[in-house]
Amino acid sequence: MTEHLKDLTTSLSGDPPSLEERLLARYGRYLEGEDLTEAQRKECLLALWQIMSAFADYGFSLKAGDKFTSESDHGMDDVLRYLIPEETAPETVASPNTANKEEPE
Repeated sequence: MTEHLKDLTTSLSGDPPSLEERLLARYGRYLEGEDLTEAQRKECLLALWQIMSAFADYGFSLKAGDKFTSESDHGMDDVLRYLIPEETAPETVASPNTANKEEPE
């Protein structure tokens, strides 16, 4: 078992380690050399985790054409246009109506 995983599982106090402690044990080495206290490293890793979680939540809950909220002028299409500014050939984009059909032989 790797060292950072041992740190996550060896808490014998009965309480599982907090999310911040697990993030620090697993990813804290990437912040070594930065002039940060342990509390600042935990805060940084937790903020990154929350950002990534929000992107995942949006990615799985929004579909093309959906707006972020009913009052919003922005939606998933705006994000996609920002991320992929070039025109994409239509044959490279799967239609949402495409079912898994077998190709004729």
